[in-house]
Amino acid sequence: MSKYSLKTIKNKARAAGYRVSKGFQHYLCSGAVCRDCNGEPYTGYIVEDLSTGFLVWGCYDSNYDHLWTLEDVEEFIKGEYEKAEIKY
Repeated sequence: MSKYSLKTIKNKARAAGYRVSKGFQHYLCSGAVCRDCNGEPYTGYIVEDLSTGFLVWGCYDSNYDHLWTLEDVEEFIKGEYEKAEIKY
C-alpha cells in the first residue's frame, strides 16, 4: 500500500520534474481500453518526464500504457529523490 495519497505523490513528482497521470490501460496499436473478463477497465498510472516530454519506460511498454500501480509510481519518484539527494 502506498504511503502517500495520489495528490501528495503528484506534488512530489512535480517537484522532481515529473507529471503523474491516472487512467485506463490501453492497447497502443489500437488505442482500445484493456478490460478484464467482467468488462471492467484496468486502471493504472503513467509518469511523464517534464524535461523531455516523454513517458518513463516501464509505465508503458511496446503493447500497453498505464501499467504502473500507485506503489510503482511512488517507488520511482522516491528513487529520483534519492538520486538527487533530496529528502523524500
